[in-house]
Amino acid sequence: MPRWMPDWRAMMAEAPELRVPEGPGYVYLVADSHLGDARAPAPEFLRMLDRLAEPRLVVMLGDLFKVWLAHPKYWDHQVRAVIGGFAALRGEGVPTVFVVGNRDYLLPRRSPRAPAAPEGALPFEAVIHGACTLRWGARRYGFTHGDVVNRGDTRYLRWRALSRSAAFEAPFRAMPGPAARWIAQRLESALAGTNRDLKISYPTDELERFAADVLGDLDGFFLGHFHRDTLLTAPGRRGFLRLVPDWFSRRQIVRLAPDGTQETLAVPGGP
Repeated sequence: MPRWMPDWRAMMAEAPELRVPEGPGYVYLVADSHLGDARAPAPEFLRMLDRLAEPRLVVMLGDLFKVWLAHPKYWDHQVRAVIGGFAALRGEGVPTVFVVGNRDYLLPRRSPRAPAAPEGALPFEAVIHGACTLRWGARRYGFTHGDVVNRGDTRYLRWRALSRSAAFEAPFRAMPGPAARWIAQRLESALAGTNRDLKISYPTDELERFAADVLGDLDGFFLGHFHRDTLLTAPGRRGFLRLVPDWFSRRQIVRLAPDGTQETLAVPGGP
């Protein structure tokens, strides 16, 4: 298998395990907000964070911004406001976890089986490259962004391996913020025009193979990326695979209760 081809079982073997103490409240899952696009205003997203009822944990499943260079020197006022929204949750005792998506760059790394220690400006309890698991009472769940699922999209997977390498990141960490943002936006625009048929298609076979490989003894596995709200099962597996709908076009999130009940919530904006 080429080095750039994702190994799902190895990913799960290295996945750190997080825990939520038993008790009332909910785990909230948010995916693919793509803030910075005119169709995804940050104030509306911040109101959603502020209005979550009884949050015990908030998991952001990647693609927070249209393109995000996560080192603080590249942040504009909008990024700072959104990061402030997550910091406000943490200040209220609500931990947040950030799962790195395909539009998120320069986030701190982690060692195998240990979540990354976020840099001082980041309010997240953990930054996850790849996948993580979460134990909540008697149940155990898995999370990843979802961009490694379609192994047929070889052009993207090669780009992913390159763009996550230390050699690629080093110049961005060294150059001034405006120049790095301009280059990142150009790269994203160029990439957006490639493999359009693979991006539009829904890789049912790959999702089924992914579920069979990662579910194991998990009660469920959540991922974003596909901008759909879908529940899948795999033969011989007791758990489910759940695609979390995107906030960007649907204004929806998923709420998970201690007993395993999950709901799709509409979160329209408003004053």
